[in-house]
Amino acid sequence: MNRISKEVAARVEELLREQLEDLGVDIAKLEPHVISENMHCDMYPDESMVYSWKETQLLRIVPEKDEDGTVIRWRMFTKDDTDPVVH
Repeated sequence: MNRISKEVAARVEELLREQLEDLGVDIAKLEPHVISENMHCDMYPDESMVYSWKETQLLRIVPEKDEDGTVIRWRMFTKDDTDPVVH
């Protein structure tokens, strides 16, 4: 499995925060147990991931791989995206 860099992880967190704010969730008031109860990350065999808050999909992350199967960038799609965020 390929590892996500610190920069990509920071961008994922930033996008998740933005998406929660768009839903009207006051992030500053969330307790850790509320986050763990309501934030879900589904991981798939192709190494893609989907983050959801309750039942709302917030962010889809898809690896783009080279011929050797090494991830060369991560494409990130928010619920409103038609074009991905690339890292």
